Amino acid sequence: MPQSTSTVLLRGGLDLVTPPVAMDPGKCIAALNYEPEADGYRRIGGYERFDGRPRPSEAATDLEAEQRRLEIDEVDGIGEVRGVAIFKGDVYAFRDHETRGGAMWKASAVGWQGQTFGSYITFSSGTAEYVEGDVLVGGTSGATATINRVVLRSGSYSAGDAAGYVVINDPVAAFQSGETATSTSSGSATLSAEPQRVNLHPGGRYSFVEHNFYGARKSRRLYFANGAGTAFEYSGEWLAPILTGGVEGDLDVVTFILNRAGDNVVTRAGDFVIARGEYDRPRFVTEFRNHLFLSFDAGSVLHSGVAEPLDYRAIAGAAEIAFGSKVTGMLPGVSTALFILGESRVDFLAGNDSSDFQLLPLSSSAGALAYTPQIMNQTPIYLDDAGLRSVSSTSAFGDFRMGSISQMVEPLLRRKRREGILPTASIVMKRKDQYRLFFNDGTGLIVYFGRKNPEILPFKLPIVVTCACAGELTKGGGERYFVGATDGFVYELQAGNSFDGAEVPAFLRLAWNTIGAPRQQKRFHKATVEVDAEEDVEIGIAFDVDYRRNANAHGARADVDVDAGSPSLVDTDGGGAGTVQGYDDIDWTPSMQGLVEAYLDGIGTNLALTLISEHTTEAPHTFSSMTINFMPRKIVR
Repeated sequence: MPQSTSTVLLRGGLDLVTPPVAMDPGKCIAALNYEPEADGYRRIGGYERFDGRPRPSEAATDLEAEQRRLEIDEVDGIGEVRGVAIFKGDVYAFRDHETRGGAMWKASAVGWQGQTFGSYITFSSGTAEYVEGDVLVGGTSGATATINRVVLRSGSYSAGDAAGYVVINDPVAAFQSGETATSTSSGSATLSAEPQRVNLHPGGRYSFVEHNFYGARKSRRLYFANGAGTAFEYSGEWLAPILTGGVEGDLDVVTFILNRAGDNVVTRAGDFVIARGEYDRPRFVTEFRNHLFLSFDAGSVLHSGVAEPLDYRAIAGAAEIAFGSKVTGMLPGVSTALFILGESRVDFLAGNDSSDFQLLPLSSSAGALAYTPQIMNQTPIYLDDAGLRSVSSTSAFGDFRMGSISQMVEPLLRRKRREGILPTASIVMKRKDQYRLFFNDGTGLIVYFGRKNPEILPFKLPIVVTCACAGELTKGGGERYFVGATDGFVYELQAGNSFDGAEVPAFLRLAWNTIGAPRQQKRFHKATVEVDAEEDVEIGIAFDVDYRRNANAHGARADVDVDAGSPSLVDTDGGGAGTVQGYDDIDWTPSMQGLVEAYLDGIGTNLALTLISEHTTEAPHTFSSMTINFMPRKIVR
């Protein structure tokens, strides 16, 4: 009897819930370190440590790559990396310092460079406004400094009772509390305190948003908060604290007791009871409708005045929104709404400013886990106690609906919940149509949105990621991805072919394939898997039949050498960068497809193939399809 063939496309991701007999044979029943993409399943890219110095993956030799790797430093400090951000073409990292609290570092050609900041001085009895860029002059001390930022917090200059603060740098001599200070543009006020250094608070986890509130080309700023101190505005040169008017300081410094009728309210584990966001320690920061929004653990959300991210006066349009739950994320830019996500609820804010802002409920029964919310193709994505959720708009104006996108991997998520494994960070890779979620055991999930239904595959890294960011370092240079880790290093994802010099273990166990006849025995002869590989690669392959029952055969692992083959190897640029010159100029000699060919020897009603990759230097490859050669045999009665 002649052999028959059956071909399936490898796609669909991990499926842990569908009965084997009903599962698409292109799906996986187990996987590690492969990602779903348009062409099929691709071994994930490598990562390497980063501090701004030359990348190990761009070295000419393995020896040079290892030398570069050893020269790249961790971020100076103690503990985990608490934040990483891209701003104006630079990569910044945040880590606690042994002596000065929190610290900000910038990557450079010679490694991480510590950033130093100026001071701020509070003033009162202001009669004329200071102008940013002017020189502040102390009337008694004769001290001078450049004014970087001016913030009015109460009163007015016309009434002579303006009060606020100025951010300064490059001071010459020391300003004195109580002296009258003027500026070169005739500003005048009484300094109400001596200058205070602008310092970052230790602890917390950083949240960032980049925005231009002022319209001028050079006015794009980075705003961030970490839940341990005030929020900040950063220009790339100076840092300004954002003082909202709440009580400043740390809980171990400021004593706050809530009492009723003279009786103290006792709480568990000595926790403080805070009715609103009295402590000026916002955790999450975002922008919506040209307001800066800050969230507080007490269940409060503050927003600034319009186009004034440092102004929290009601007269300027600032306001407080009572949310009623600890906020775990804020997502702007979705169908004219701001999503506010909490531990036990999800709401969205609609409107233009404080005069018509309206907080509308989406879910009052479940909320989002912190550091998981992201925007993917204008759709909010987040993890809650029931799985991964997406929020899509409906035909009804301004309305939304929630849906689960992780049903196929629910047993995996359920086990993480049972073992207390928590998410630590998430990132969107736009050019790959992916959402990536990291957990505190080094594992994670890759969710691909390039087809009708999301596809999910798991990964595991030798590091524990604590924070992540994506962005361009150079205009038109493409999106790059960075993560901070518990070991104090910053790593670049999708860089190199290894895990920072270590092997990348990866495998795919494909679904049980009945070839359309679940009760008919077949003799399996050969498996052919098409591989997109830009260089030669070795693939391990093994197979099982009949759900691996002991009475039936299963194949030992065989290692197959696969010649490079990929459409990207064909030179369609006529020998150089530019448009194709003509058919005769195209180099058609490289193979356009690699093949894994393995001969099988098994009899059963179904077949499951396992593909294995364990490499340090080989470039990622993609499995796109599988063809099985088989011979039909008797019906199982």
